[in-house]
Amino acid sequence: MACRHEDSTSSEMRHDWLADRWVIIAPQRTCRPNDFVSRPPDAVDNPDCPFCLGHEAHTPEAVACYGKKRATNSANWSVRVVPNKFPAVNAAFQRAGVLASGESEPPVQGTEFSAAGDLEAIDLFRKHLLTGAHEVIVECPTHLQSISQLDRETMQLVFTAYRDRLHFWLDQQELAYAVVFKNVGMDAGASLYHSHSQLIATDLIPTDVERAVQRMAMFVEKQSQCLFCRMAEDELEQGVRIVEHTPDFIAFCPFASRLPSMVTIIPKRHQSAFQLLEHVELEQLSWLTHRLVRRLERCYPDAAYNFIIHTAPFHYRDSNCFHWRLELFPRITKVAGFEWGSDCYINPLSPEHAAKALRNAGV
Repeated sequence: MACRHEDSTSSEMRHDWLADRWVIIAPQRTCRPNDFVSRPPDAVDNPDCPFCLGHEAHTPEAVACYGKKRATNSANWSVRVVPNKFPAVNAAFQRAGVLASGESEPPVQGTEFSAAGDLEAIDLFRKHLLTGAHEVIVECPTHLQSISQLDRETMQLVFTAYRDRLHFWLDQQELAYAVVFKNVGMDAGASLYHSHSQLIATDLIPTDVERAVQRMAMFVEKQSQCLFCRMAEDELEQGVRIVEHTPDFIAFCPFASRLPSMVTIIPKRHQSAFQLLEHVELEQLSWLTHRLVRRLERCYPDAAYNFIIHTAPFHYRDSNCFHWRLELFPRITKVAGFEWGSDCYINPLSPEHAAKALRNAGV
């Protein structure tokens, strides 16, 4: 592949305010991996795929089904939600720290310090019986790999399932945290070809999520404005990192992107929880995501990718600081020794050039 260097070949450090992390933008390290154009593979029948129509007995019983134009059932569906057969968390049969056996779980103890600052007791083997949910959203009854192969109505059903399941686990079951994520390709962690995504909900908020919430709250305290509301305004004003925007959403390559061609989608108006999206917004967002995936596939044929929906944890649902977002990124570079050792990422493609390439990719 012919090497096409960036206009600038100098490395620079960029600060990610939310994560309080520095990122190295180093365009001289590699060629831009966008020389080829192709389309997603056609559907291929797989008699062993547990997600295909007619194979419903190969998965746990569906907790939700969605069909076009009318309500559906397990024998006639377009989108299907099932418990993960190999869950990463224990099922939340009971609420508020009560185990399925009926025994009370001891509370998680924090680290204690004396008034003099001396360490009193730190449990180096601290643990907690994690409960929650792990679900699979099967995005089509036919054996397709990419959501870019879905029609507009099915895309909206997929995002409706995301909204409904987040609402169920966060707002109705009141679990502490939930995330929707999609892995496409082996490099992104996918184990099955059939287009699907997942939801994990837990009774604890991960440390990095809690830290991000604290950073958002700090920004509001210092600037009297939500971090992502400010970010939307600044990105629209500068324009160089915008990939696409609609009346209600903006899609851009973040200034301090950890990975090449990472795209973030956020609502232009402040909204803390994804599950608060209205019907019109959901339709707009689902088709915007469809177009962005197509842009990525045109720029990086056959590349694996992930997307993640970050919504407010239960206790921050109505927060004036938390702003939900969707992150989409192809897996075209490897996280290697320096990144693991320093937690400082090296991105060989500047966000400005990535956004331009994605804009030019067309849909």
